[in-house]
Amino acid sequence: VFGRPSRMAPDIAVARCSVSDGAQAPGTAPGWRHATCGLVFLIVVVCYADRTNIGIVLAQTELPGIPREENGSILSAFFAGYFCTQLLGGYLARRLGSKPMLLLAAGVWTLFDVLTPFAARLGLSPLIAARIGMGLGEGMMFPTQHCLSSYWVPSHERAFLITFMTSGQDLGSVLANVISPRLVELGVWCVFAFWGGLAVLWLLAYLALGASAPEVHTRCKRSGEALWIQQHRGCGEFNDRQLSESPLPRRLLREPCIWAIFAGHVGVNYAWYVMLSWMPTFFKGRFQLDLADSPLILATPYVASWAGGILGGFISDKAVGRGCRTRHVRKFMQVTGALCNAVFLQLAASASTAGQAALWISLAAFFGKLQTAGYWVNMVDVCPETAATVMGISNTIATIPGIIGQPITQALLNGSGGERSADAWRAVFGIGGAVAAVGAAIFALLGDDVSLDAAHRPSAATEARRAVPSPASCGGGRGGPADGGAAESGSDSHDLSPAAQRALEGRPLNAA
Repeated sequence: VFGRPSRMAPDIAVARCSVSDGAQAPGTAPGWRHATCGLVFLIVVVCYADRTNIGIVLAQTELPGIPREENGSILSAFFAGYFCTQLLGGYLARRLGSKPMLLLAAGVWTLFDVLTPFAARLGLSPLIAARIGMGLGEGMMFPTQHCLSSYWVPSHERAFLITFMTSGQDLGSVLANVISPRLVELGVWCVFAFWGGLAVLWLLAYLALGASAPEVHTRCKRSGEALWIQQHRGCGEFNDRQLSESPLPRRLLREPCIWAIFAGHVGVNYAWYVMLSWMPTFFKGRFQLDLADSPLILATPYVASWAGGILGGFISDKAVGRGCRTRHVRKFMQVTGALCNAVFLQLAASASTAGQAALWISLAAFFGKLQTAGYWVNMVDVCPETAATVMGISNTIATIPGIIGQPITQALLNGSGGERSADAWRAVFGIGGAVAAVGAAIFALLGDDVSLDAAHRPSAATEARRAVPSPASCGGGRGGPADGGAAESGSDSHDLSPAAQRALEGRPLNAA
């Protein structure tokens, strides 16, 4: 319950694979879980660069035949597509695994992103259709990432590794704001071709190196790391996952802590989407900044956001490891991030220079990203086996602010003095801060850390086979199957003691 890694009971000691002389134990050295999380981090970088590029293009140039007043509609079109595939992405990721779904998601959004400049030449409607198509692909990304996290990330490394993967959002936005303004000067099509090419390279790399779970990754099994991860994560065997549960499980929707996650997610997304989509317009309109000549102004807030996410995950794991209740840590990160973000965004709107505004927005982004160590990681805390489903539902609901937030922002700017008005931007950022604060308050009131999936896990016999494998599954692949996989013991007679069962579930050994 407290999230602290428990000592392995004597019953579990036999489950540890021997490590060859001179080798480090799987849990103490960088391994395939880190490589897998690194690959996901890289595609999240591309994902968010692709999402950021359209705002840069619209702020820096006028697309022929596309009225500037339609910018809000173009930006919100992405979220219309993004909204539609969240549930589908989570459902398919649980059924098919994270690897095929990551490949599908990245392939779909890259195709439509590369088509964007060509669609713009055909008119507003084809352009909006291309942005919707890109949203359809990206909508499957984060439910699939949470499915991957359920199987690849040990419980005691959860906050850091999940926030690390998610921090690719910030680095992608940084790189887009540094690189893309220069590419626009060469031609709008260069922006989309460059990032599309990087996505294709990633697809080839992940096709060769990725896997949906460590127990189906040949080299991870041979190293012994797969078994170690299975013993230290919160979910059961990948091949024993339940495939029949509805994409909208009523057992989860009845739980207040699930709605707390939804509320926190909505609050974060409104403020985040407004900043992501409108920050180039804010600096160009409010301070007449030449984006191509000032890439660091746009990049600095995202660097700060990246640092906030990484630091928040690191501090959270340390706090939980030292005995702090997991839910208290999650709530602290959520509330602190939301309140500080709201204050600093107001200071940015009132700044007198672009440099001051960049400082305040950077601080807002830094503290705002602490919330990733709150609601975002909490999905895996409470639903270690169905996190993809929860993410799909949550991101569907939390995409609504992205759809309605863009036209609301455009209306506020049009009705409050335009893009040069400090009052208009105070209203824009004020609404975002208020929504985030309300969401954080609900999360603090209703959030929890108790697993809702415990009663739906595979049978005890299956758990016993996982915990006490045959010798063929140990020893770095010696004597095992030809593919290096961990073979089952072939018997259901290895029943675990209550102490062993509690250790596998991550509960203290003296718990009832």
